[in-house]
Amino acid sequence: MITERKRWMTYTYFNRTPRMNFGATHLFALTKRSVFLMTRVPFPTMMVDLSNKEFVGDWSASTRTKINKAGQEQFEIKRGGHLLEEVLKLFKSTASRKGLQGYTEDDFGGFSTIEVSCVYKEELLLCGHVWLVDGEEKRAMLFVNASRYGAASEEASLIGRAHYYLLWQDGLFLQQKGIRLMDLMGFDIDSSDSQLAGVYQWKAATHGHQEVLYHYYPIWFYVLRKFRNMLAR
Repeated sequence: MITERKRWMTYTYFNRTPRMNFGATHLFALTKRSVFLMTRVPFPTMMVDLSNKEFVGDWSASTRTKINKAGQEQFEIKRGGHLLEEVLKLFKSTASRKGLQGYTEDDFGGFSTIEVSCVYKEELLLCGHVWLVDGEEKRAMLFVNASRYGAASEEASLIGRAHYYLLWQDGLFLQQKGIRLMDLMGFDIDSSDSQLAGVYQWKAATHGHQEVLYHYYPIWFYVLRKFRNMLAR
């Protein structure tokens, strides 16, 4: 389990025993249970099993073709926390197009373990990932998934190949660190949200297994969030 402490709220991630606490929110909990004075919200996601050393063999044929082609291109993969600012800057443009909220570096100050990875071509950042890693649970969640927007079809195809290539390389990297599950953070193939349809198709190509995690909010905090979201519309 990962614990993140902020000024007014403590957040836990991947909690197996969420309990009532007016000052704590349990995100992506691994169990479904009734917790007094807490509101439970399901969160369906897509998991890739890294215990299978040849996990990429389960991915769709078209995806493996893209990865093979990407291996012949001059992509450069970089890793390290120093890349966080650049990835979040790229994600900001992704988020604005899809109606999502962006992040700042301060949002990651409470995490003890994150992994940041990027793909470049001729020094141009094509896509980047930020993984939230729980060594105890041996799982990593794709917390930030950023991609450059390609206007031309040829450029969009290049970026698409780079994105799958990075996901595969991240899987190999996380395997070496003892991680067994790669959580792609959210999945709803039947979603009516056109802005997210492409993201869910990208995740579906891994042929991973679906899993439902749960968020547990103190009732007062859940009502406050809903009210704030209503005002933001």
